[in-house]
Amino acid sequence: MFRFDPRAGSVQSEFGELIVVWCGAGNNVVRIFLPAQRGMFKRSSFGSAVFTAAPPRTIANLCRKITRLMAGKPADLDLNILDWSMTSRFQERVLRMESRIPRGMVSTYARIAIKLHCPGAARAVGGALAHNPFPVIIPCHRVVRSDGSPGGYAGGADMKKQLLELEGIEFDRHGRVSTVKFW
Repeated sequence: MFRFDPRAGSVQSEFGELIVVWCGAGNNVVRIFLPAQRGMFKRSSFGSAVFTAAPPRTIANLCRKITRLMAGKPADLDLNILDWSMTSRFQERVLRMESRIPRGMVSTYARIAIKLHCPGAARAVGGALAHNPFPVIIPCHRVVRSDGSPGGYAGGADMKKQLLELEGIEFDRHGRVSTVKFW
């Protein structure tokens, strides 16, 4: 059974409202919708959604941590709260590797592919990140193109750039990452 609380299961940020969808006895997160994806959220996509008065403690704590992250502050996130059942093995490997990029640093699609022992799979890494069901928790905004340009982001290019700037990443006048903080 899926549960969704449009009030307490949402996170307000300067970028807009993020929606957190969770399910099961373990209250595992199945999806996070960024403000730009709000129109994609449909209750019917999650079967018989149950609207609750308040989220469970684990989800409420997660929402507080996401609020911190969206304000540019550090927060420890537990990947054990995520429901990986909707991801392929490759995508899960990419997302878990991606989650290891420290705050204030970036990597590239090609570097992630190399770390996964799949050199030449930069496009596949990009595809896996493009369909990240857990944005912000898995900080896919920290991956840029090899030339330092931001690349795509489900929340939009402006949101990606602003999130990186909140973490101390600087851009040159051409919009490329100018800091040498590559992981």
